[in-house]
Amino acid sequence: MLLNRVIFQKQSDRLLFNASLSNTVLRILFFYCFPAVSLFVSSIAATRAGQPPGQINQYLRINGEFLGSYENWNYFRPASAVNNSYDLWVVRSRLGLMFSSDYADGLVQGQYSGLYGLPDDAALPSGGALGLGAGYFLANRTTGASNVFLKQGYLNFKFNKLGLPGAAVKIGRFELADGMEYRSGVEKFDALKKKRIAERLVGGFNAIYVGRAFDGFSVVYDGLGFNATVSGVHPVQGNLTVQGQKQISDISILYAALTSKKDAVLPGTEGRLYYLNYDDQRVSQVTDNRPLSARPQLSDEKLNIHTIGAHLLSLQPLGSGSFDALLMGAYQFGSWTNLSHRAWAFDAEVGYQWHKLPFKPWVRAVYYRSSGDGNAHDGRHQTFFSAVPSGRLYAKFPFYNQMNIQDIFFEFIAFPTGKTQINVNLHQLSLANVNDLLYTGLGASLKSGAFGYSGSATHGHREIGQLIDVTLTHGFNKYLTSQLYFAHAFGGSAMKSIYPSKSDASIFLVNFNLVF
Repeated sequence: MLLNRVIFQKQSDRLLFNASLSNTVLRILFFYCFPAVSLFVSSIAATRAGQPPGQINQYLRINGEFLGSYENWNYFRPASAVNNSYDLWVVRSRLGLMFSSDYADGLVQGQYSGLYGLPDDAALPSGGALGLGAGYFLANRTTGASNVFLKQGYLNFKFNKLGLPGAAVKIGRFELADGMEYRSGVEKFDALKKKRIAERLVGGFNAIYVGRAFDGFSVVYDGLGFNATVSGVHPVQGNLTVQGQKQISDISILYAALTSKKDAVLPGTEGRLYYLNYDDQRVSQVTDNRPLSARPQLSDEKLNIHTIGAHLLSLQPLGSGSFDALLMGAYQFGSWTNLSHRAWAFDAEVGYQWHKLPFKPWVRAVYYRSSGDGNAHDGRHQTFFSAVPSGRLYAKFPFYNQMNIQDIFFEFIAFPTGKTQINVNLHQLSLANVNDLLYTGLGASLKSGAFGYSGSATHGHREIGQLIDVTLTHGFNKYLTSQLYFAHAFGGSAMKSIYPSKSDASIFLVNFNLVF
């Protein structure tokens, strides 16, 4: 009888698993494969008619994306017996309908995100996650999370025909990336902006498989020599959780930027001044270097941070190649719960590319430093706050972020073919202030609960260690790209104090991305 009961239970579990798997497969097929096949057929017809792929008529166009990714994590390990080695699979698909006319543009875009093989045993009792796989599990509370939600839905009203050329007002749900208010049209210049400037404080986080959107408005005036942008938004959930349809209404963001376009004032140079206000009133406990019992809830104490910043980016011909330079700085003030907030960050970068040598080698050097807090009991908070960035752009192996950090690194870029790019980065990482924490996290993901950042004490140790990461990107055509990424961290004294059982770590990933 007992044996029969066990067999029946196993058969039931198998049926439930198969049903769940079948449901997931059906959702993927319905949301991506069927529209993709339909788009393929319509694209053939459009091409034969001399129209771009996905073009329905002069007003409507279909766009989409399919991303498949595999990640293998071998993370740092603390003294406690937890799983620090695992792999995970990701599927993300997007399907949108674009509308365009002389008076307005619009987009309705749905997204399917599926996270599979998430580890349920890679989190510390304190809630700390050993890698992003554990972070996904903690945010979703399941080893296989998936959902379909509205990624974007907006109208962009244009006033060119009404006597205000360059003026536009966007309302609804859309992606927002600070630093990308306009594109110059020069491929290398815009690539530098996207890679080294954009989304440091506000970003859509497409480097994470769910991403992040914003509900609100954006007013733009795009003149001949400058761009002025003002946006007021609430972020939506995403980032780590697949419940990306919910607005985080207790976080309010006001962003304003004035950008002098490339060549408008100085040849090959653009400049930007910006202001950001971040107000967070969620039911969540703040993370800082005070004892846990001294950290208040955001719903009880005000977190309101003002950031004023600027950047200069220049790309100049020099000899048989080109020289690039970037300077950025930001200063913060405001209220960090019941503490006054004063913090800063600074970034300086230079590079040179040889255009006539084989593989067109490009060498760059970067120095980034952000302030940390030296005294947890003086009534002031001095840790630079990253708000809601696309942090994995700046810490591809995200065991650190842009808070209380010094990052010195050298980058080597080569182009073996016109469709292949190799990036090799060598980082020297340390804490800016040893009395502060080593911060991890990628910004707010949930309406309540997790703050979005966590921190670990290093007990007076400054040295985080060295990191080498290698990225190989290949474009098969204008629609399909693939990426291989490997990174290894050699932990220093700070990591040894946090993870005494294993102070080095590595990550490997491979993905394919189809965009149409």
